[in-house]
Amino acid sequence: MIVLLNKAIEFSNENITKFQFSTRNKYQSYSVGIYCSILELSQSLSTLIENKNYTGSLSIYRTFLENYVDLKNLKNAPQYTDQLDHDNLSNLKKELASAKSGNPFLKSIAKYADTKIPELTTDIKALKSSMLVKPLRIQGKFESANMQDEYFGLYPKLCSDAHCSVSAILDRHFSLDIEKDTVEVIVNSKDSRDDFDYYLCNMAHQLMDAGALLCDILEDSRVNIYLSERDLIQKNVVEKHT
Repeated sequence: MIVLLNKAIEFSNENITKFQFSTRNKYQSYSVGIYCSILELSQSLSTLIENKNYTGSLSIYRTFLENYVDLKNLKNAPQYTDQLDHDNLSNLKKELASAKSGNPFLKSIAKYADTKIPELTTDIKALKSSMLVKPLRIQGKFESANMQDEYFGLYPKLCSDAHCSVSAILDRHFSLDIEKDTVEVIVNSKDSRDDFDYYLCNMAHQLMDAGALLCDILEDSRVNIYLSERDLIQKNVVEKHT
């Protein structure tokens, strides 16, 4: 299934330079930027899987999926840019507050805290008062994108892997031989991981769909080309598993 993803990446790279948009248009700029991240993250996953470096690959897919959710929400509602701005301002405020409290990793920005924190507080308050909906947490973002099933069915596995849960650690590094009653410790396993086919197929499909979403946002006439490629991927997956 890595072949499907690589074909989707190749198609996307060939077409990405043809998009036309205004850098002064926040809605268009955010959408293009997120799409570029989606494409680069798919390339990162492909590189890891081709080299059979599986640890960390699902963390990449988690970030990919979060970006895909944002792009879907932008397509559904241009005012979703307010959500992205709120997230950004809130994170900046948290960093400055931590810097002010003496965090050694943020020492370089501590001198800006007293001036910037009140400004950010005012900006966040003004933004929240103008937003049509309350700021969303990650579950709300998935629900807004009509991806509840992905949130409850796929996202927890990706988070578990990203956070190095016990199940992720056992799956990566211990191999049980029931007949011999032995456990082998594994580092950098190079065994084929067929279970990754599921993620590769999903990513290839979502990468093509992301291109179609961006076409809709930018009113690009190539939307049907992306949708055709997406449907072709789906057909290939069905044929392989039937």
